[in-house]
Amino acid sequence: MLNICLCDDGALQRVYLKLIIQEYESRSGIRFSLSEFSSGEDLLEQFQENPTRFDLYFLDQRMKNITGLETVSSIRQRNKDCAIVFVTASEGPGDFEAVSPLRVLNKPAQPAAVYEVLDQVFAALSPGYSR
Repeated sequence: MLNICLCDDGALQRVYLKLIIQEYESRSGIRFSLSEFSSGEDLLEQFQENPTRFDLYFLDQRMKNITGLETVSSIRQRNKDCAIVFVTASEGPGDFEAVSPLRVLNKPAQPAAVYEVLDQVFAALSPGYSR
C-alpha cells in the first residue's frame, strides 16, 4: 500500500487533492493510506517519529510558518528515496531543484497530472504494475 502525505495549510486544497486521489482509487482498484497535515511543523513532528512512513508527499510551498521547501529540506536529510510533489500557485519548477522533487504542479492540480504521479510512484514501488 502506498502511504501518501497531503500537507497544505488550506483545508480546501487538501480536500481537493484527497478527492482526486480517491477518484483514482475507485478507477484503478488500488488503495492508498492518506494522512493530512495543515502545517510543515505538524508533518515534521510525525516525520521525526518515522522518517520512512510516507512514500509520496504532496506539499504546498506557501504555508504559515515554515514553507514547503523548508519542510522538504528537513525530510531530505533523513529520507532521500521518497517522492515529493509540490502543488503551488506561484513558484516555478527551478525554485525546488535543490530538493529533487518528482514534479511541481500548479494550483489547482489537474486530476490527469495527479494520476500520472500516482501511476509513476506506484509503478516504481510495484514492479510489473501497469494501468
